[in-house]
Amino acid sequence: MKEHTLPTPPDAADADAQRWHADPVGASLPRLSPKSRQLYTHYWLAWRRFLAGREVPVEAATPIEAVAFLAGERLNPTTQARYRRVLGRVHAGGVVCGALPPGNPFDDLGNEVPRREQPRSVAFTPPERAQLLRRLEGWHPLEVQPQRDRLLICLLLADGFTLSETAAARVEHLGRDEDGVWSLEIGGPRRSQWRTMQLSALTADALAAWLPRLPKPETPLIPALPGMRVPLSRQPSFRAVQAFLQQALQDGVLRRLPGDTGPAALRNSAIVAWLSEGVPHAEILRRAGLQRLDALDRLAPMLDDRTRDALFATHRAEDAAGVPHPPVEPAAGP
Repeated sequence: MKEHTLPTPPDAADADAQRWHADPVGASLPRLSPKSRQLYTHYWLAWRRFLAGREVPVEAATPIEAVAFLAGERLNPTTQARYRRVLGRVHAGGVVCGALPPGNPFDDLGNEVPRREQPRSVAFTPPERAQLLRRLEGWHPLEVQPQRDRLLICLLLADGFTLSETAAARVEHLGRDEDGVWSLEIGGPRRSQWRTMQLSALTADALAAWLPRLPKPETPLIPALPGMRVPLSRQPSFRAVQAFLQQALQDGVLRRLPGDTGPAALRNSAIVAWLSEGVPHAEILRRAGLQRLDALDRLAPMLDDRTRDALFATHRAEDAAGVPHPPVEPAAGP
């Protein structure tokens, strides 16, 4: 007579893992209202679709994918924080249930990049930037304010400086070598952000027209008019950039304007172009005055597939090699 045996019941850990796989949101957040459960399930499915498109299993997801996902969703800060919190809790539930290995791609994600280092996800494409640079080459104004504005836009778009860095720059920070190449010592609130950068030929051309206008070496390089004694403030800087871009749009140089077309969009455009040109990532961080590679992740949606994959490959190589993030150092002052 054939002996019948009952199937062995799974142990508690296996049961928990199976329960999580069947309903990740419900297993991780059991006390949700039906409306919240539906909304959070939508978040989770969006995250899974994103990972599937990159052929990354959920158990292998890293903060690299998490940052790219949140940036690519183009969420406002409040909704992005909710996505991060909810998805982090669902991942944590998977770890507790034994369905996922230890590690959570959303853990402390808000602290991965200091807020002032996070470039906004707005940039012109490299061909659009090239068009704008050609427009600057052909723009030779005679009036004082347009000459100053041309230099400001060159520093942002051609050399990738931030608005705060241009405000801090003074004429005395300029240098010129024996070959006539201009450089500028420039920096931000941390010691690591201070560096001496060789200026582009376009910026040098704008300098040649602008420097004779300045009364003395202690003057801010980009001053407010007419006194020229204090740096240009944020509002007129934004107006100068937006007027330049609006005119480029009207003249057919550009076909569209991305959202938030301020100075950050010009700086980001320079960084995107450097990434697309294959400039080594360490050199891009130096040029941009950034300490961490993940400071560039918010620009990932602006990159083509090849460039984005190269950026994430560098991330993974650093993680595999155990390369630590450099410490955030306070500024020593110029």
